[in-house]
Amino acid sequence: MSTLERVYAEAEPALHRRALRITGDPDVADDLCQEAFARAWRRLDPGVHPAVAGAWLHRTVANLALDERRRRSRRGEVPLDEAAPLGTAGTPDADGVAEALGRLTTHDRFVLLLRFDHGLALREIAALLDLGEDAARKRVARARDAFRAAYRACRGRDAPHVVLLVRDDDPAPYRRWLEHAGARVDLRPGGVGERDVLLADALVVTGSHTDISPALYGERPSDRLSGTPDLARDRRDLAAVDAALRAALPVLGVCSGHQLLNLASGGTLHQDLAPRGRRAVRHTVHRHRVETAAGTHARRLAGRSSEVRSGHHQGVRRLGRRLRVAGTAPDGLVEAIERTDRRFAVGVQWRPQDEPDAPASRRLAEAVVAAAARW
Repeated sequence: MSTLERVYAEAEPALHRRALRITGDPDVADDLCQEAFARAWRRLDPGVHPAVAGAWLHRTVANLALDERRRRSRRGEVPLDEAAPLGTAGTPDADGVAEALGRLTTHDRFVLLLRFDHGLALREIAALLDLGEDAARKRVARARDAFRAAYRACRGRDAPHVVLLVRDDDPAPYRRWLEHAGARVDLRPGGVGERDVLLADALVVTGSHTDISPALYGERPSDRLSGTPDLARDRRDLAAVDAALRAALPVLGVCSGHQLLNLASGGTLHQDLAPRGRRAVRHTVHRHRVETAAGTHARRLAGRSSEVRSGHHQGVRRLGRRLRVAGTAPDGLVEAIERTDRRFAVGVQWRPQDEPDAPASRRLAEAVVAAAARW
């Protein structure tokens, strides 16, 4: 028996107790202990001092357990019988997906299935392929891009597939607004996952009657919030926006979707506009003008100035990274934002779906569908 095996055998009960205290799951604790031992076997010198090996194992188990706990807080577990593999019955457009997978190299298909069928994190894929995490990220991105190109070729010239992430707004006006512009709209009231992003041509995030939880941007909630914020839902929807941005998918955020785009980019919100002295414009279901910035999508779609109707009492406070202000109300409140590092990632604080025949609203829907068609 090697020194490392002897140290692990002696430390295993304590390692298991530590992992169990953190994760609360004995099976996961067993897996993490085995993972720590496998890492130690690969990385530690055979002649390592027993005290050093023991300390390394305890630290590694604790870090793995904490990572597992954080992962679970961000992404709920999906029962295996509810997660249909890509390209099988239960997957949207299963025939097209299966054909696209068949056109990939064996390696790209393997990486793609690890990520999207089995839900492995980049860290886990990196360990499995014996790569650094950055290299694993690049391989997943290449496989995803290859799949998307093959999938689009298999689908031919059908209508762009726009996934509508429904918060608690009525989805019907959004659907009519986007379908009139030529989209095939897929309603997702239960959230949008990374697999959905993989198969989509664009993501549109609806508004909500309930305010976004201030916990998303590190603030305590004020007593002027509208409704009872749903932190779990907000985290889920923020993760969907983040996944779409990472995949460079065209994104449109409406009302609270606009606010989520700012948060996904590292910005913050005014929890309530009234205490900030923003009374020159009534933003609660009233019409007001928006001045657009030169060189933006907003200027191209809405002209130099346009009249809109919005209904909100929160708004962008600190602008997120890689965002620019594309439109403002007369009181200075940010009404439109755009990511500068993406071809089309736009947020509007107003509600274009409620006035679908207005020129600016119609052009905005057409722009989303056109971006989806080019994707």
